[in-house]
Amino acid sequence: MSATTRRPLLQFSLHWLALAVVLVAVVGLFAAARPATQEKVKEFGICAECHEDVCTDFKLVRHSEIKSDRWTKTALQVETVCANCHGDPAKHLEAGGGVGTIFAFRNTDAAQAKAEKCLECHSSTRSLFFASPHGQAAMDCTNCHGELMKTSEEKPRPSEICLSCHQDIGAQFKMNERHRLQEGVLECTTCHDQHAPSTRTRLGGFKDEECIRCHTDKGGPFLYEHEASRVEGCTSCHEVHGSHNRHMLTHQSTADLCFSCHAAAPSWHGFFSSQDTNCVTCHATIHGSNLSKRFLK
Repeated sequence: MSATTRRPLLQFSLHWLALAVVLVAVVGLFAAARPATQEKVKEFGICAECHEDVCTDFKLVRHSEIKSDRWTKTALQVETVCANCHGDPAKHLEAGGGVGTIFAFRNTDAAQAKAEKCLECHSSTRSLFFASPHGQAAMDCTNCHGELMKTSEEKPRPSEICLSCHQDIGAQFKMNERHRLQEGVLECTTCHDQHAPSTRTRLGGFKDEECIRCHTDKGGPFLYEHEASRVEGCTSCHEVHGSHNRHMLTHQSTADLCFSCHAAAPSWHGFFSSQDTNCVTCHATIHGSNLSKRFLK
């Protein structure tokens, strides 16, 4: 056989060899996928036979590691983590599925019932949730934690969830001077406890401890304290989310801010206009002082 004849035969053989390799690889992928599916069914019990997509995603989140003595085995003697929150699936299976045969968060209208279900495990850290502003507003855990079924790469930042409702606050974080939320330096939860009762809607009064935790130099203790700081807190002068003022003050003019409380200032202060007067030029230690009760230098 000549070389000219052997070349097409060789090319033909290589073509079929490449096709055979591809077929073997495809068969291997299907073979690998089958044990993975069987493993999911084994881990999540009979739930995965109908809810395989949910179980697949659920393996990526922390709740998939829940183990509870109450639900070690259901009435069907099937080990499953699903029953920890959704309850015994016996009636659900007998009815062939359907709403009302099992506790399903998305099909439960009562916010309190859903929150109580979560608090069965989280009561030690979230016991006062119903006294919080969110709890009093008839919200439940899934209003904010509805992203639990997503992977960590897909989950939104906590602040994104907060600002989806608190859009007015989101606008303040877009001002020139602001706390660095957009840059990821902090989150809403850095200052606010969303699960706890709140005696004030703003971080005033004793809650200025949240501010002092970062701004330690403003916390004292001082021999002479600024009354506004001691009683009303940082928010009496500062807009904590964002402001047009470079010190995040509630007024663009420092003098206007000071005169809003100190209207009875000595008469000679009247020679200064609010446009050309900066009170802290003289009262430099305005947050507190150990030397001057007038907060002078």
